[in-house]
Amino acid sequence: MKVFLSPAKNMREMPAAPADVPAAAAPRYLYKTEGLAASLRDKAPYELESILQTSPQIALRAAALYQDWTNEGGVPAVYAYDGLAYKYLEAETLTAADLQFAQDHLRLFSAFYGPLRPLDAIQPYRLELAHKLDGKSLYDFWGRAFYDDLFGDGDGIAVNLASNEYSKAVRPYLLPADRMVTCEFLAYRKGKLRCLATVAKMARGRMARYIIENRIEAPEQLTFFDWNGFQYEQSLSDNNTLAFITRD
Repeated sequence: MKVFLSPAKNMREMPAAPADVPAAAAPRYLYKTEGLAASLRDKAPYELESILQTSPQIALRAAALYQDWTNEGGVPAVYAYDGLAYKYLEAETLTAADLQFAQDHLRLFSAFYGPLRPLDAIQPYRLELAHKLDGKSLYDFWGRAFYDDLFGDGDGIAVNLASNEYSKAVRPYLLPADRMVTCEFLAYRKGKLRCLATVAKMARGRMARYIIENRIEAPEQLTFFDWNGFQYEQSLSDNNTLAFITRD
């Protein structure tokens, strides 16, 4: 069983990894990343502003990142991202054995690097799968890469802890024999169950940690997850969806 998370827009400025982590690895799709980097390096900041759909200040920062980008060095991806899911994953407190399990089972989806393992060393970048480069979809650019990374070993099971933007990179390629289980985190607001983006990101990170620490190998084991008021709700779940609700 593999598990996948979205990346985060914000990245830490080359943080130092804890001293006792296993050795960093090279991302496995660098040959494709190098092509993206070359294209993005040629763009003026005003062009990046349009491509990245962001402010002039962020576009200037992105332009500087791509001018400085190199395929060498970097820090493990699980420490590089600075979003809510990663704050609640708390990778810096995982043991070396935890990180080795994560390296085999957890995937971090990146529009720039493709499917990443937690210990794959990366450099800061700014790019999302929903963006287009030279008029071309990044979903088309990566094609089956995300799906093949999850299901290529024949296991046939993946747990989706990602946003729709990133799970969309997998869904078109699913076969009838594949099982992708999406974890939904819902909270009552004004008498209705809703997915609150901020709370869901926190819960996804915590679920990823739960899987790592408990060496989860089957989706059914996730029904015991109990964190911050979230508990499994059987009536809203099925073979491809595990719902967790909180009434707090």
